[in-house]
Amino acid sequence: MLAFATESFTKLEPEARLLTAAHWHEVEAPLHNNTNFGLDAERYACLENLDMLHVSAARTPDGNLAGYAAFTLVSCPHRQGTLLAALDGLYLAPQARGGFTALNLLRHAEAELRQRGAGLVQYSSPASRPCDALYRRLGARHTETIWHKELC
Repeated sequence: MLAFATESFTKLEPEARLLTAAHWHEVEAPLHNNTNFGLDAERYACLENLDMLHVSAARTPDGNLAGYAAFTLVSCPHRQGTLLAALDGLYLAPQARGGFTALNLLRHAEAELRQRGAGLVQYSSPASRPCDALYRRLGARHTETIWHKELC
């Protein structure tokens, strides 16, 4: 059984490097022409210092990091007075998957985000790994589709 807690990115970052690299190689690299992974820890630390980052961590009974849900927080430009929490990364190590683990991790994150004043959560998922059923189970509704185009 995993335990969920809000954790500081700065403290979590050294331990999270293996998971974030696995996340990139498993999910994101194929969508981005297998470009190299590079966690911008400095930028995440800056967001955390600005109180614009939330990380919910999933840990095994022995305390090892098994996953995370990271959100950036910004004032919503089209809903005045609403703090938007946008999912930046969701990953569970293969051995931590199954059952309701992802659902429970995101429920934990939502409760914490609500306490921080967030009024709207924006979920996204890679086209290769749609999370529609998970997000619907959380009560989210499909409102837009996002496309990316490299300009280089």
